[in-house]
Amino acid sequence: MRYRHAIAALLFLLGWAALAGPGRLVAGGATAETPGAGSNRPADFTLPDLDGRPVTLGRFLGKEAVLLVFWATWCAECKAAIPEINALSTGPLAGKLQVLGLDFRESRETVARAVTSRGIRYPVLLDLRGEVARAYGVAGVPTYVLIGQDGKVVYREHVLPDDIARYL
Repeated sequence: MRYRHAIAALLFLLGWAALAGPGRLVAGGATAETPGAGSNRPADFTLPDLDGRPVTLGRFLGKEAVLLVFWATWCAECKAAIPEINALSTGPLAGKLQVLGLDFRESRETVARAVTSRGIRYPVLLDLRGEVARAYGVAGVPTYVLIGQDGKVVYREHVLPDDIARYL
């Protein structure tokens, strides 16, 4: 009996270690490196854009601030925020801030229709299985994660900050 409990405990610990490991497989064979959630260091990831081209967060880190917008097409708050996010991506902060929309678990076709019909002007990536959202501890959409030019997470909330420039 003692032997069975020891085996069960070992299997539990191995399973937990596998889930909490340093990297994860993401849809399309890309990786999401922890940490993210609860850390001031962002999880690096590679996700496909709407044309299937891979986009890696790491290519922006250290060059400009990055705003990750975790969203879904069915989310009313996400839809309402599009004009403000468009303004961030094309306005005075355009050279200092890269906006990346990360759609949560929807098909390319559904997302492409929403991007066109809603006039989204920032890059949208497909988190088809939600691995990047999990790496960042996203519990609901919208979630905004602002990564400063120094590569540290400086803001993480369900609403856009009133004055995003103060975080840059």
